This record gives sequence, structure tokens and C-alpha cells, in this order.
Amino acid sequence: MKKSVSLGIAVITLVLLAALVVLPVSGVADAPTAVTTTTPAASGVTKPFISATVSSSTPIVGDPVTISGIATGGNLASGVQIWVFAGNYVNVTTVPVNADGTFSKTYPTAGMPPATYYVFVQSPAMDGKFDIALYDAGIYSGQVVNTKTKSTVFNFTGTGSVQDAAASKALSDALNMPGQDDIYTKLTFQLTVPVATPAAAITTVAAPVTTAVPAATPTAKSPLPVEVTAGALVIGGCCAALFMRKTH
Repeated sequence: MKKSVSLGIAVITLVLLAALVVLPVSGVADAPTAVTTTTPAASGVTKPFISATVSSSTPIVGDPVTISGIATGGNLASGVQIWVFAGNYVNVTTVPVNADGTFSKTYPTAGMPPATYYVFVQSPAMDGKFDIALYDAGIYSGQVVNTKTKSTVFNFTGTGSVQDAAASKALSDALNMPGQDDIYTKLTFQLTVPVATPAAAITTVAAPVTTAVPAATPTAKSPLPVEVTAGALVIGGCCAALFMRKTH
């Protein structure tokens, strides 16, 4: 009897424990399930991208140089802006972008000084406006300005100006300033002078050797023509024959 009661208590205890495991305990909340959401990208807008190449890294003065590349994304209605500078030479040009994203600009180099030329190709990115540009109507002809703040960033010419590598760094810093969204790529090319054509090798032609030909020794001739001499001999022979006949 006691064994039956103990067995029944054990069964009831197991049932209660199983119920506690399966059923949630009152006052204890289930752990929250993590939900990941993805914000869709704005329709029709792609991230701005730009790349460029130069037709020759070491062109010769007089040879045209072409800067070409690809610009995509953002607002390219204004095209791209190409900066080419070295020393006091500064050329900033806006170049249209084709429907396939390509662009190209050819520069004549006749009259340009030999030097290392720095090239920046700038995209206006999302707002379609160049935040850094060249302002050449002020006191300085090579004044680089922030078009949003209207402040001067640096000068290519005049007092306190920077050139070449220093100008390249200043322009990079300006394009990387907070508050502007323009993107850019940069490269260089070395304009060189034409290689002098070596002087033609001078060929010395040996003077012809002239061999003196001794003059022919004149042959002594009879003072009388051959015909006269032969005739005299014939007459002399006849006379001798007649003389011999008379004597006999």
C-alpha cells in the first residue's frame, strides 16, 4: 500500500514539473525577436563616381594631350570640371558628359612650358554645382574660391600664391573640406622638349689616288715618208742590176 502511494506521489510530481517547464511562468516575458530593416535607396539615384586617364604620361611640346574618363551618378547636367596647372599656367574648363558617362577634352601643347602638369577632374556630385571653382575676375587672376561660402581658398598667382605640388595639395584639401560634396580624381603628365636630332654623321670620301702614267717615249721616225724610202730602194736595186749586166 505504501509503495502505491509513493509511486502516485512521484507521478504527480513529475507531471507538475513538466507543466512548469512547458507553460511560461507568470510575470516573465518572452525574449524579444530582433527585426532587421533595410532602408531602400532613393529611386533613380546612384552613388557618384569619376575616373580619368591622360593620353600620354610624357608628351612632347607640340603634341596634343587628351584627358578622358567616365563620370556617373549624381547630377551631371553641368558636366565635369577639368583643372590643368603647372607654374603660372592654369586652365580650368567645364566639359560635358555624354549619355554613356564618357567625357573627353584635348589640349594643344604648342607654346606650353615643359613641366610636370597636375590634372584634377571634378564632378559636382549630387547637387549639380561645383563647390570649388576658379574665380578669375578679382584682384588675383588665379583665385580659387568656395562657391558656397564665397571665400578664397588659395591663389595660383600673386602674393602668397602656391604652385605645382603645393597647389595640388591645396586643391585636394579644398575638395575634401566638410560641407561640400564634390568628388574628384587626379593625375599628372610630364611635358617634355623634343629630342634634338643628332647631327648627320660626316662621311669623309677619300680622294681618288691618281697614278701618274709616264708619257710614252716617242719613236724615232725616218725623216722621209715610208713610201719615198721604199721607192728609192727599188730604183737603187734596178740600177745595180743594170750595172752588173754591162760589166759582164
